[in-house]
Amino acid sequence: MTSMTLKEMLTELYVNENVSAFEDLYLHRAIRRWRGELLFGRNTIRQHVLTDLAQFSGWRFEVNASTEEFADVSWMSPAGSSVRRHYWIKLENGRVVSDVVLTRSPHEERPYQQHPLLGELDSGKGQTRPAELSGFSATADCLHKIWNCRSISSITDLYCGEAHWSGPDCEGGPEELKVWWLQQFLAYPKSHITFEREIAFENYLALQWQWARIDINGHRDRVAGSACLRLENGKVTEEILLTD
Repeated sequence: MTSMTLKEMLTELYVNENVSAFEDLYLHRAIRRWRGELLFGRNTIRQHVLTDLAQFSGWRFEVNASTEEFADVSWMSPAGSSVRRHYWIKLENGRVVSDVVLTRSPHEERPYQQHPLLGELDSGKGQTRPAELSGFSATADCLHKIWNCRSISSITDLYCGEAHWSGPDCEGGPEELKVWWLQQFLAYPKSHITFEREIAFENYLALQWQWARIDINGHRDRVAGSACLRLENGKVTEEILLTD
């Protein structure tokens, strides 16, 4: 059993490079969700960490924001390249029993997973709009209106004018955010984001979600997503949005 915080765990692995501590951090039967696949067992996850250490050797590792079950981290290379990652963990008896890891790397494309068209995303609901979001914060509900109800005007309500947004393939302010979501709505005429977890800490809000979508050719896929938002006076001043 470990009494380490998630920040301390990641620092032990990626700064101190103490992979031998893995037995104290993860259960033998732990499961990791990574890039649309499941990695089963502590030994498999350890190999993933070793791959990270080899890939990011000489890079500076930093935990940008963290709580008991979520962390937003980054690696910075000597040449100035950066990699952003979100960790979502679940603990059992003080050790990780499962985690979800989402990474944004430069010049790296997500493997495309195509599924046959299986019908409507909201089967049986006809022309009704997406249901109200329940059990989440007002901020999450506003994101639900933008993402699922396609209420572009809600971006002005939620984001301050100087907000900085960083997404899967671009970044900028509220205007760039609006353009990016309009592109998604055009590329995926049918889509729905299901909110899974929400953690509020300090002046941050972290959200984990699943995005089911059907593109203009009728092909369906599903991606995991995560957002880390910095809030001031109820408005978003910074957002890091990652998908797998």
